[in-house]
Amino acid sequence: MLIFGHIGITAGVVKVCDILTPVNKRGNDGRSESSTDFSVASAQERLASPHLGDRVKKQISSIDYRLVLIGSLLPDIIDKPLWFLFNRLAGEASFSGRDYAHTLLFNLALLIGGLVLLRWRKSWLLILSLCSFGHLVLDQLWHSPAILLWPLLGPLAKEETAGWWSNIVQELFSQPQVYIPEIIGLIIILLFTYQAVVRKSIINFIRSGAIS
Repeated sequence: MLIFGHIGITAGVVKVCDILTPVNKRGNDGRSESSTDFSVASAQERLASPHLGDRVKKQISSIDYRLVLIGSLLPDIIDKPLWFLFNRLAGEASFSGRDYAHTLLFNLALLIGGLVLLRWRKSWLLILSLCSFGHLVLDQLWHSPAILLWPLLGPLAKEETAGWWSNIVQELFSQPQVYIPEIIGLIIILLFTYQAVVRKSIINFIRSGAIS
């Protein structure tokens, strides 16, 4: 999957989850900012919820979609430059473009770090890690267990950088199914962009990462 698919589909999934799982945010005076009035007992029950998902939602006051965009491409942001630059500099294949950042080990480490930081109401690493996990799903890495489960199944594969662009072009023409997630992702991106233009919230997105 290429750029539009990763960015658009990940942002769309996060937005749907954000809509379907609203958080009862609290203002500076400690009162609920939700439009619906809840009793004190009900609010206390919600805050005392034993479910991890509920506690996580309460800790994340709002989602920074700038982090969503970065997280959706994070494995490629790390691995692709390593593959391209180091293979060219070394003169031989040392990486494949799907290396350490595409492994379950790396992403689990990010997730654990994100959950630890969440104790101090810092959600940025958790958002990055969850979106990075989404990248692995969209890449269907269960078809590449040697990468996903590294180092359990041996060393990572290596791939030459020569002809990498022609290989991408050939794949686009020989495998039309590649277009489907890219078209879906592009449509989602255009919808978000249109909404931001209509609501004049582009500057707000740039400053805070909020999508209304």
